[in-house]
Amino acid sequence: MMGRERAVIRWEIHRQVLLDELQRARHDLAALEEKAENATAVLRARQAELRARLRALGPDPRAKMG
Repeated sequence: MMGRERAVIRWEIHRQVLLDELQRARHDLAALEEKAENATAVLRARQAELRARLRALGPDPRAKMG
């Protein structure tokens, strides 16, 4: 990790945290039964929020070749 800027490292950590939360929400949603409609709606809203935050994070700040 030497030589990488703090902004890049911060971006990677923030992205991984969001991906982990999204995976946890997917797992929780899969574990619920269809009877719990209220909880399902809450988890789907949480997933949508996490996806929006991930998109808002933007692309990888490192320069790409090509």
